[in-house]
Amino acid sequence: MLKVAHISNIGIYTEGWHKARCGRATSSLIFNLMTDKFGSKDCVAYVYAKAGELVTGKAADDDVIDNENTEWGREYEDQAIKKFSELKQIRLLAVQKLIMDPKTRFSSTPAAIWVHGQSLAVQDEYNVSTLEVKCPRKYQHFIPLWECETPADLKKFSKKYFWQVVDQMDNCNADVGYFACYHPFFPPELNMRIIEFRKIDLWDEFKLLKERKRLFLSFLFEIAMKFRPTSFQEA
Repeated sequence: MLKVAHISNIGIYTEGWHKARCGRATSSLIFNLMTDKFGSKDCVAYVYAKAGELVTGKAADDDVIDNENTEWGREYEDQAIKKFSELKQIRLLAVQKLIMDPKTRFSSTPAAIWVHGQSLAVQDEYNVSTLEVKCPRKYQHFIPLWECETPADLKKFSKKYFWQVVDQMDNCNADVGYFACYHPFFPPELNMRIIEFRKIDLWDEFKLLKERKRLFLSFLFEIAMKFRPTSFQEA
């Protein structure tokens, strides 16, 4: 269940979005923690970047890339979300909004959140599924991604995308998540691939993610406290 209070009104790519993500591990780059073992070069570099953000309050901007491919993706992502919604015959409550528990050091910005219903026990919680969308501009990037049919296929092709979906599900406490790739120039009946992620089938991956997040927090605060010994407390 996802708490309503954790669905922010902060729009993606805004100044507030960058500020809110400061010092927090994000789903888009969580794959840096998911190498064969914790402590790889890329893993350590990522923790250093986030510790630096925590200490300085200034974004490192390591996961913000502005180029023609990024702009293409932003331009067509709304089309992709609309098509997903039509194919699944659903209503999406939150589109491109920052999802964040202020008590943690983690955040996600799924392409959209699919709300299935309200918790019967807790009024401010919703049963949700997450959606992540990619719109590769180049055909040689879209076609192999489109050929992925299962989470295992996606993990083999792109660990970055795989762990992004898993982490979005984890941050939203969702039992089901979706990955979709889309290209507007391909035939309408074949221009989108949807992959369903089910937590029940990915227990080992979620267990590993939880452990890596624990190690991330420990390392993050160990570094940050070297600069401000009395300022930080683990979340």
